[in-house]
Amino acid sequence: MAAPSNPLGDWGERSLGRRQATRMSRHFADVGVGIPAARLREIASGAPVGTDEWVDVVFGLVASELKRSERTAKFARSRRRGTHWLIFAVMVLVALNVLLCMACALLTFMQHASGI
Repeated sequence: MAAPSNPLGDWGERSLGRRQATRMSRHFADVGVGIPAARLREIASGAPVGTDEWVDVVFGLVASELKRSERTAKFARSRRRGTHWLIFAVMVLVALNVLLCMACALLTFMQHASGI
């Protein structure tokens, strides 16, 4: 089975920038694939790729995307949880305010009723 000439997909049509390659190399390292940024740039520009290296690149791409989507989902969950707690805190403050207003009104009515 021959590896495709460019496993990085559409990056072969445009050059992979130095920062993009460095970032991609770091993401790959986070998921256990050690490919230097310079080699990623070579692969993106059309350099020949061995089957093992191609498997590493594809695995790095898939694992990095999964990790990113997990991080995004975790952020969305924590944001939703924070919103729920904020709504709860506002409702507690509203309830306390209502109780305080009712206590003030009751005391005012009691003062008028006693004729002080």
